Amino acid sequence: MYQLAVFLHVMSAVVWVGGALFLAMVIIPVSRRLPISPPQSAALLGLVARRFRNVSWAAIAVLVATGLFMTLGHWRVTPVELARGDTWFTEVLRTKLGLVLVVIVLSAVHDFALGPRVSDRLAALRQDGAPPEALRSARRWLVWVARINVLMALTVIALAVLLTRGSPF
Repeated sequence: MYQLAVFLHVMSAVVWVGGALFLAMVIIPVSRRLPISPPQSAALLGLVARRFRNVSWAAIAVLVATGLFMTLGHWRVTPVELARGDTWFTEVLRTKLGLVLVVIVLSAVHDFALGPRVSDRLAALRQDGAPPEALRSARRWLVWVARINVLMALTVIALAVLLTRGSPF
């Protein structure tokens, strides 16, 4: 069971973080170079983002479930041991779990607050024609939350490597 949990955990991380990186490094730059208007490009990005949102939240659910299984079942780290954090392993695990919580919260803000706000303002842009400052501001927030979130998710992956491979020191 442990190997299956690890496999699902790794695959879910690949889907979630890999998908976010693919969006940022491939889809967004390509959409800006398409011979279509900015509102059409934004509409395309909105469709892609909404589709990826479903996939990414499924991956998050699998990550949480398999992470709990491995922590409680395989490593047998109890909540009391985790809170105490008196070993190197529990300190790294606690840091990783704290970052995971922050990443999930930032993902929720990005996907369910900022993203819809940008979409709403883009719809208004299609009607009015001029990009309002509110759209630029909302888009900047969306982009920065996404960047910070990806960096934190990469840090979570680095901590996972430390947990499985041990301290480099």
